[in-house]
Amino acid sequence: MREPFCCNYCVSEDCLERLVALVKKNNGSAEEKLIERAFNLSKQAHEGQVRASKQPYFSHPLETAAILAKMGVGSKVVAAALLHDVLEDTEVKPKELKRLFGREVFSLVDGVTKIDLLASESRNNRSFENLRSLLFATTKDPRTILIKLADKLHNLRTLGYLPARDRKRIASEALMVYVPIAHKIGIEEIAVELEDLAFRHAKPETFARLEAKFKLLCGSKEREVNLAIAILKKKLPKASFKKKRRSVYSIYAKMQNTGKILDELNDSEILIVLARSAKDCYSALGAIHGIFPPLPNKVKDFIAAPKPSFYRVLQTTVFGPKGRPVKIRICTEEMDLVNRFGAVAYSNLYGKRLSSGMKQNLSRLGLLLSNGNAKKGFINALKTDFLTEPIYVFTSDGKLVELPKKSTVLDFAFATEKNWALHILRAKVNGKNANLGKILDSGRVVELFFSKKSRAKRSWISYANNFIAKDAIRKHLGIKK
Repeated sequence: MREPFCCNYCVSEDCLERLVALVKKNNGSAEEKLIERAFNLSKQAHEGQVRASKQPYFSHPLETAAILAKMGVGSKVVAAALLHDVLEDTEVKPKELKRLFGREVFSLVDGVTKIDLLASESRNNRSFENLRSLLFATTKDPRTILIKLADKLHNLRTLGYLPARDRKRIASEALMVYVPIAHKIGIEEIAVELEDLAFRHAKPETFARLEAKFKLLCGSKEREVNLAIAILKKKLPKASFKKKRRSVYSIYAKMQNTGKILDELNDSEILIVLARSAKDCYSALGAIHGIFPPLPNKVKDFIAAPKPSFYRVLQTTVFGPKGRPVKIRICTEEMDLVNRFGAVAYSNLYGKRLSSGMKQNLSRLGLLLSNGNAKKGFINALKTDFLTEPIYVFTSDGKLVELPKKSTVLDFAFATEKNWALHILRAKVNGKNANLGKILDSGRVVELFFSKKSRAKRSWISYANNFIAKDAIRKHLGIKK
């Protein structure tokens, strides 16, 4: 477990100074008075409360705020993190909070509070309600979910103090709800730690067994990656290099999805090459392939066509120094920052703009949430349309589109041309005529043709695999579920 922000949990003025310094370092500026007022009110409001670990309760909002400060969020989000439990767990009233900290901070705290209250209404529906409310908060203000993710991360770091039954329930919920969302918005730094902490408590025996084998595999792979770095440093003197170890959970999930055994996986350790510019990234790719031959069909360009989660790299798998596969990612330091912290780093670097892909993701999520589905229908829709493993296909003009795995041409039409999708006439995939029910793979180029005379038919429902497409067709035809 990582060292806590305040090791002695004295939550003194020294902790406040360190928190402000952390905000300044990673965000560039800090509203010191705002953070100080939030720190003092939260500390006072939680006075006398203790956690299961017997530590002062205020240590939790402080650690949550520190997690976010390390990511580079702004002062208002840090203040809201410090205050995120005061409405639910203390005597502080909403009007008082809004008066003291303004509408923006209050809105963030209120959003996190509503997630928790909805989740606790029914123990049996806890995961479902938590998921629905958490996702709804994401579409309204992505900063709310950042606070909730940091809150959940610290809770998982200290989960060992709870009874085994509670540990398993909370960890299982994290794997189902929080980990996929963290990945979806590109917060890999949190997602990776979340999934391993949750996996450790949700399936302790499986985790322990796999972790031991995984460490042995990583040791061998790390030596090969180090040898590759030593060779590449001579060829790429202006680049810098680092390594990334995959989480135990991601390896477990990959084994489950592919049917492969641990020894068959070649990306336990990933080599990251940091170049000075996008142009240098492409030059580095050529130089690397000049030394280490690439595996067929393993080169992907997410710089020219970024993922909706802001992820931008050149990705390749090569035959390394010992003749075994080595996975390599090439990007600039700026891209790497965004790859690790997603929307937070993107916002800091480029203002408050969201990428068009992220807007598309949130729009798709909003449609699912506004449909008023019952529990079973909502969960099924999320599994098919939002939380499933994605594929990446292209429009005819080169735009990258993220779709759920097993999406069809018809699903693509509703994702990209919702105003015309009901009038699709025919389609081409990679230049060849394709039927509307054709299942797409990553890298395909889809071209659509429409006609006002063409109308959706009942048979189209069987051509679509995604909830949004099926629901739009049913509504158009007046078919009840």
